[in-house]
Amino acid sequence: MNEQTTLYQITETSQFMMSFVLVTKNNNCIVIDGGRPADMPLLKHYIGGRHISAWILTHAHSDHISGFVDEIAKNGGTDFDIEAVYYNFPDYDTEINNHNVPDYDYYRSELEEMLPAFGKIEPVIRPIAHVTHQGESITVDECRIDFLFSYHKALTANLMNDSSLVFKITTPNRTVMFLGDLGPDGGDLLFRESRHLLKADIVQMAHHGHMNVSMEVYAAIAPEACMWCCADWLYNEPEVPSYLADADRLFRMGRIRMYGTAVTRRWMEQLGVKTHYVTKDGTNTILL
Repeated sequence: MNEQTTLYQITETSQFMMSFVLVTKNNNCIVIDGGRPADMPLLKHYIGGRHISAWILTHAHSDHISGFVDEIAKNGGTDFDIEAVYYNFPDYDTEINNHNVPDYDYYRSELEEMLPAFGKIEPVIRPIAHVTHQGESITVDECRIDFLFSYHKALTANLMNDSSLVFKITTPNRTVMFLGDLGPDGGDLLFRESRHLLKADIVQMAHHGHMNVSMEVYAAIAPEACMWCCADWLYNEPEVPSYLADADRLFRMGRIRMYGTAVTRRWMEQLGVKTHYVTKDGTNTILL
C-alpha cells in the first residue's frame, strides 16, 4: 500500500519522448505511453513489477509508443502484468487511400511511422485492448479517468498528433490533464466540445510544449503546475525554430499555427503558473 497516489514523469533516455507511471494507493499502475525501446529499462524500473491496471497509448508516434510495440513484438509483453490497453488510432488501410488532405506525402509518412508495426502486434493484445472514445470513463482504485477527446476523422493536416487521446485523471486530492500531442486544430475542437470539463490542477503540456493547443485551452485548464516532456534543447526552443521558419510551406500543409516552446512558456507566465516539472531535469515525482 502507498500512503499517497504518486505520479512519475520519466526523463528521456532516447532523444525526446513521453512516459508516465502513476502508482495508486493499492500499488497498482497506470502507464501512459512509455517512449521508445531505449526508454523501456527506466520505465520498467518505475513500474517495479506492479500490476498495470491501465496502459494508455495517446497516439501512434514512435516517441510515445514504439517501446510498447517493441515489447509486445519481442515476447508478447511478458515483462509486464497488463490488465487493459486503451487507445484509438486512425485505420491505416482506410486512411492510406485518403488523398483529400492538404499534404498527402506528409499524411502518408504519419500513417507509416507506427501504424503498420502496431497492426502486427494488435492481435496479440486484442484480449486486453479497448478502443477508447470521447466520453468514456474508467476507474482504477482511487483514480477516475475521463476521456475528453479521441480521434476525429476530419482532422487531417496534423493527423497523428490531433488523434491524441485527451483525458483527465481525478484523485481524491488533485486533478491532472493529459493532452498527448494535440495540436492547434485538435485543441480548438477540444475547447469547443469540452471546455467546461477542462479545469485541472496540473497539465501535461501538449506536444512537448511546442506546435500545440491554443492559449484558450490552457486558460480553461487554469493549471497550478505544468509537466513538460522536454529535453533541454526543446524546453529552450525559440519562438520560431528553423524547421518552422518556412511559413509558406506550413500554409500549404494547413499547419500555419505552429510555434516553438518559447510561445507556450510565455503563455504559462501570463497564466501565473509557478511550478514546472521538466524532464530535462530528470524524472519528477509528483504527489497527487
